[in-house]
Amino acid sequence: MKFDANITHSFYYASTEFAGEAGFVAAVRHACPSAVFYEVDRAYDDPCIGQMQTAERFLHGGGQACKVSRFFVYEQTPQDAVTDWRMMLSFFPEVDVLAISFHYGLSDVSADHLIVLRQCGENRPFTFPDGPNTCIGIAYRLAKQLGLKAEADKCSFLCEITRFGAYEEIGRIEQDHAPLLYSFLTGDEGHRFVPETLARKRLCYQWGSRRFIRIYAFGQAFLFLNLLHTPDRADYLTHQAAFSTAAYGGCDPYFMMGSCPLTVNHGILFSVEYTMMLKTLIDSVALYQTDNNKKRRGSFYRHISATRSMRRKIIVVLERVERTEISEIGELSTVLLESQHIAPIVDKVKYLLELLEGDLSLLYSERNNMLVTFLTVLGLILAAWQIVLALI
Repeated sequence: MKFDANITHSFYYASTEFAGEAGFVAAVRHACPSAVFYEVDRAYDDPCIGQMQTAERFLHGGGQACKVSRFFVYEQTPQDAVTDWRMMLSFFPEVDVLAISFHYGLSDVSADHLIVLRQCGENRPFTFPDGPNTCIGIAYRLAKQLGLKAEADKCSFLCEITRFGAYEEIGRIEQDHAPLLYSFLTGDEGHRFVPETLARKRLCYQWGSRRFIRIYAFGQAFLFLNLLHTPDRADYLTHQAAFSTAAYGGCDPYFMMGSCPLTVNHGILFSVEYTMMLKTLIDSVALYQTDNNKKRRGSFYRHISATRSMRRKIIVVLERVERTEISEIGELSTVLLESQHIAPIVDKVKYLLELLEGDLSLLYSERNNMLVTFLTVLGLILAAWQIVLALI
């Protein structure tokens, strides 16, 4: 059985310390002068960017849940059997999180090939004009050029399958190949020996608003079945074109979108980015609190500045997470957030906020105590000196 697929490897960095969106733009233009800044209403020759604009305008015309600034980096294209290779930098200025992502298409590949990509695709070498390199290697280099720490805080894998052998119904795929879906999601090459009950349990976080699409989430991996070449989808396009023409005088190009390596069809990329951004930020909060408890010594003002910055980010996290129940965000994002167990962490994040505020008060008290002690000792010294002067 053969498959057509689009693959996305993403690397997320917290605490970039860019000076807001302007600082990010300046850093990218310095590190990658040929990079192209993305704007939703600007005309581009790149058809992939065009599809991204189409999806964003239709799904998030009023703005996404979290502001994002993007660049496309056109440095090199691998000479391997992949199509539509794209590199993208996505910065969330409100929370200071950066994503470096790699997107490409595959045709007529085996199940084992997709399983290997899930296992270690970010480390598999591609052949570039200047020699072999990997997605993680390129991300490492870009991070250093942008002034970030070289290792990502989080990584994610997104696989969109647009042809699943000769299958035309997702229900039949789940019925016949639940262990294989499980292996695409987890990277377990032993799917033939996995109990079907376990495979179906791993597929419990899923969403689909049409018969020909379904997304599954587990860990930091996302599997998207988008069966583009099926009777169900053909019937849907016919219906949508007729309905939209009668109601609005024409059909939005969003409904006619085909395969795109950016995985923006049905807004999957936007929801995955949003989920992983929150995951990265929440984990960085916990890590900061642990490190802060270990490093109590040092500059008082640096502690104050860092604590205030993290406190602001925590408040943003809470605001973002608590908005997940609003219907505008959509059930897809809610399911993905649940798959990452983000909602239960809200209480933990609130507790960390209290700890950070307590640390801030403690640091302030320690500083004041040191100042009072210093002034007291100084007063005693001056008093003693006055007595000595009087005796002389």
